[in-house]
Amino acid sequence: MPLVGALLSFAVTVLFLLALRPVAQAVGLVDVPGGRKRHSATVPVIGGIAMSIGLAFGASLVPHPYAWDAVLVGIYLLVVVGTIDDRFDLPASVRLIAQFCAALLVVFSGLAITHLGEPWFFPLPLGSLSAAVTILFVLALINAFNFIDGLDGLAGGLALISLGAMAAISAGTPLFALVAVVAGTVVGFLLFNFPVTRKRRRRTFMGDAGSTALGLLIAAFGVYLSQGPMARIAPAIGLWLVAVPVFELFSAILRRLVQGRSPFTPDHAHMHHVLVEHGLSQRAALFVMLGMGLAFAVIGLTGDRLAVSDGAMLLLWFAAGTFYYQTLRHPRWFVRLVLALRSPEAEAAVKLSRTRLPVRADDAK
Repeated sequence: MPLVGALLSFAVTVLFLLALRPVAQAVGLVDVPGGRKRHSATVPVIGGIAMSIGLAFGASLVPHPYAWDAVLVGIYLLVVVGTIDDRFDLPASVRLIAQFCAALLVVFSGLAITHLGEPWFFPLPLGSLSAAVTILFVLALINAFNFIDGLDGLAGGLALISLGAMAAISAGTPLFALVAVVAGTVVGFLLFNFPVTRKRRRRTFMGDAGSTALGLLIAAFGVYLSQGPMARIAPAIGLWLVAVPVFELFSAILRRLVQGRSPFTPDHAHMHHVLVEHGLSQRAALFVMLGMGLAFAVIGLTGDRLAVSDGAMLLLWFAAGTFYYQTLRHPRWFVRLVLALRSPEAEAAVKLSRTRLPVRADDAK
């Protein structure tokens, strides 16, 4: 049944990605080059809508946890508001209110972070702070995936890595089939977004509708897997499964605050922008970041398998975050290392790609 649900969600997502293209052109739901938007052609922003429809069809075939109905309402709230934002560019305050309401729905569903594991070798329950911490966590994941969506294939690829790890963890639980369904929708979207060739006639963006909905889903899955009677992992392990988006979010916030700017001020200083500006091709930057995401997820799963203490895993996670932030501040050595590890043929291709298309900074978040 999980396989059938995943296949249906994949097929429906692909179908609607094709069917909605002319609709997007007609209503102006497209990303037009110019200003901060550096891609070279008009691109439909329908990934979030198509994935949400595929999710609805696939989820109807599989059992799902008790909390799913309320989470689904939150997903469609974000998809509707995100679609309006993709078309008309809503104020940040309106987007934040919608995200807060979606996070409240997660709490009302019964999902809540009630403890933080044993990071200092003794239990750390949250008590009355549980709802507030859950809302902050959900908001962080929603915006983390929104911030990371600045390069073709990046947000979807990182989401797929997180979902793959969660599928391995949730095997045998009611959540497994639902994780498979969401993964099916993401794979369907990546057929139209992953940079397989330079010129793709059916290139599609997920937009805020897709990135925020994925963030909400992965946050809800993470709470389910780390809290309550069905918990399979410690909270510290769960952080490794979303490390790159979370590191990017807090790096952006810290960078902007240090510069005396609002955390919501868009810029082109995200890791994917910086790697390209310092010599990597778009595709190389994509694979480097996906490689980091995969490596962090493997570290988390390995730590869980070896029963490494919560405190050690959390300290190691903060060390990884510090490495990420310092790499973002001083990227030249990292880019040189990546180029040195490439084959001579690949390095020559990089040198020839100085005329490459610039980063797809369609949202410059």
